[in-house]
Amino acid sequence: MLRLRCAYQVNISLQSRIAVLDIADPKYDYALAAGHAVPEDRPCDAQDFNGVSERVDIIRFPPNYRAGEKSDWAVIRFPRIDNPNLVRYRLEPLADLENLEGVEVRFAKALGLSENSQKCRLTLLRFSETDQKVAHDCRGVPGQSGSPVTRIVGGEHRLVGINVGRIWMFESPQTGRPDRKGYINLFDQRIIEDIGDLIAEIQGSET
Repeated sequence: MLRLRCAYQVNISLQSRIAVLDIADPKYDYALAAGHAVPEDRPCDAQDFNGVSERVDIIRFPPNYRAGEKSDWAVIRFPRIDNPNLVRYRLEPLADLENLEGVEVRFAKALGLSENSQKCRLTLLRFSETDQKVAHDCRGVPGQSGSPVTRIVGGEHRLVGINVGRIWMFESPQTGRPDRKGYINLFDQRIIEDIGDLIAEIQGSET
């Protein structure tokens, strides 16, 4: 996981997180960001936690991009960061599991360490038949949009989604009381294919 800083206004920047993908490209890194955290027309930098910084040179949104919805993600590219401790994730279509309720996932500590050492569980918030969100009980803070949500498969962390934000509810469908939950975009097979298509489009534009 890396930090993403994007210019917003004079002397003000947007800070979020990005999940770097395991792509066999010797020159560039490709990462997933929360779409709402990446202003398309302003410069962004990917930074590791040792101060190494690279300028994002390409941003691609899914065709149906919409902030706060399942399509709230973007593929970004920047010169490859040579850090032996940087985890590059493979995608895992967790949404193909029959039952998401109670599935254990990993998430970064709230104060910004890059390792996914926080254990938490998923739950499905159903507000209506057509309005439902996958939530988690991880402890998060502002600036963690785009943080990788992972599941350990075969001894390694696989990327199953990214953190999008927090839901403030006057009446939780679980408790009937005011509550706050983090929510994520889970990657089903269709989203994984869309991600692959955007990466292939970027790579194809270089030839």
